Amino acid sequence: MNIDLLELPTKELLDKIGAGNHKPGSGSAAALNGILCCKLLLTVIELTLDPKRAKIYAQCSVEFNQIKSKIKETIGPRLEELFKEDAIQFDKAIQKRIERDKVLNQQKKNQLQEEALRELKKSTELPIEIAKLCIELANYAVVVFDKGFQSARGDSGVALSSSLSGLTGCLAIISLNLQSFPKSLWTDKIKIQKNELRKEYERLTSENVKLMNILDTEADTKNEFLAEFVEIRKMFFGKRNLKDSDIEKLARRIQNALWKYQDVIWPKNPPSNELSILKPEKVIELLKYAFHKVDTLGVNDSNEEIAGIINNQDATIQISTMYAPEVVNFTTAHELGHALLHNQIKLHRDIPLDGSENLKNRSMVEREADKFAAYFLMPGKTVTQLFHIFFQTEQLQINEITSYMLANCSPLELSKRIKNQRDFSRLIAKCEFYNLKPFTSLSKIFNVSIEAMAIRLEELNLIRF
Repeated sequence: MNIDLLELPTKELLDKIGAGNHKPGSGSAAALNGILCCKLLLTVIELTLDPKRAKIYAQCSVEFNQIKSKIKETIGPRLEELFKEDAIQFDKAIQKRIERDKVLNQQKKNQLQEEALRELKKSTELPIEIAKLCIELANYAVVVFDKGFQSARGDSGVALSSSLSGLTGCLAIISLNLQSFPKSLWTDKIKIQKNELRKEYERLTSENVKLMNILDTEADTKNEFLAEFVEIRKMFFGKRNLKDSDIEKLARRIQNALWKYQDVIWPKNPPSNELSILKPEKVIELLKYAFHKVDTLGVNDSNEEIAGIINNQDATIQISTMYAPEVVNFTTAHELGHALLHNQIKLHRDIPLDGSENLKNRSMVEREADKFAAYFLMPGKTVTQLFHIFFQTEQLQINEITSYMLANCSPLELSKRIKNQRDFSRLIAKCEFYNLKPFTSLSKIFNVSIEAMAIRLEELNLIRF
């Protein structure tokens, strides 16, 4: 009785393959490897095309939909047919051999041998088609591995291995079957095809090794990255009497880690420059805090609007978006400072923060969080580099040249507008034109308030009044 082997439960099918019979045989097993590859690739493609990942993987959606259609409409169905055809066809060759071995008449025996060889020819040509489909699938697997959902690359790797296993099986079958035939035009044609398949196998095996090496390298990098953030988390957490230099050291270590491991943190769209990594919300995420931006957080006991809340009990940070972008940015970095430094804080609410020094009676923990935010958002090295580029000097002070370049006036006229060092620092922090050259102001570049940038310029000794 003929049964559809692919309709059998998995265990029954595997039992039949492992029962020592020829049906289903190695050709069907090779096709089954191809079918498995199809299913795994469709899984990764579906995960990649999931609407929640649409933005990240938009560039490969057209190509992946084409691959999906080819697998579902052509390759997959054909491999299922070949699985069945190979089982039937090889059975025909085996039955002829059995019949041959039973007869005593040599002429009849020779005739049955020829018939068995004709059936074996067909059983040799089927694996060639299976192998070609496996090569096509292997090529798709490389593409899906490279461009598809990163967290599902284990499935992509198994898909590639399955297709290569199917291809390897087919090559073994072809070589074994050829041993039963004398040299002929047909055997020469089959050998040419087999050699072409062998070249593709070697190429794809090399590609498979390359992809596995990529995974190994990524694993090593990811291990280092995770260990680095464990160390960052422990660096000063809960420690008292920190120096400003300690806090700046922490901020610098985080910045270096974000830059070094940018491909791990942002696998699809890594930052284009060092400024692009200054995202406090990303570090909050890496510390495994839930981060939410909300329209409002209400008011505190003094009836002041709340701008940020950190809840260390449930590892949550919330930021109100009702304020200017630079206030939201600084407040977020301030809450990050609390998360990194202060184990005594359980549930804490902050009013809007922009990095200015006009808030009275700031506690030590608030001052430390402010300092961290300033150091993180305005790295000394980067601020200094841009300052030198914009203002063409190591330290800016008011004189005939700078007064003209800044305001097209004399030092006396400029001094009427600038009463003290802070006024001068504010002018430089918001300056967008110097020596006939326009540029984006430092405060805008670093997405901080003018006051915060003015203070940072003074800390870095870039301003002299």
